[in-house]
Amino acid sequence: MDEDLVILELNARWGCDIPFGWIPLSDNHKQIPHTEVYNEEAFHEAVSDADLRGIVRKVFQAAELYEVVEGGTVSRKSLDDCFFGYDGLEHLHTNATFDFVLYFSHEESVTVGGQRLLDAIHGLWPDHANHPWPPPYWDNLPPLEL
Repeated sequence: MDEDLVILELNARWGCDIPFGWIPLSDNHKQIPHTEVYNEEAFHEAVSDADLRGIVRKVFQAAELYEVVEGGTVSRKSLDDCFFGYDGLEHLHTNATFDFVLYFSHEESVTVGGQRLLDAIHGLWPDHANHPWPPPYWDNLPPLEL
């Protein structure tokens, strides 16, 4: 699929704003059903890259994913070559039929969209509800003094 069509489909189906990013749960954006945002550190402690690859293979029978890197660069990658994290650039992944989205942001968050993917992650990580983003300590930060 053409890079522009991938971006258009993600924007239409998942409410993405590529090349900007994806903010499905913000007060300023329409909330996207079947989407949850987790604290990145807790997510990666509970769900490894190998776990994610196994879930995607089993649930979606996918061996390749679209990867969108911050700025809007789209490539099709082998599932084994996908980077599930933030490395100074945000990464978003989906399969060829756009059934799910995994989004790794600079905000120390992992956003998961798609009920079947959420169900599989919940099964693997029963404590998921205790690790939302933003983490509770963000509400209690002392004010910045300028």
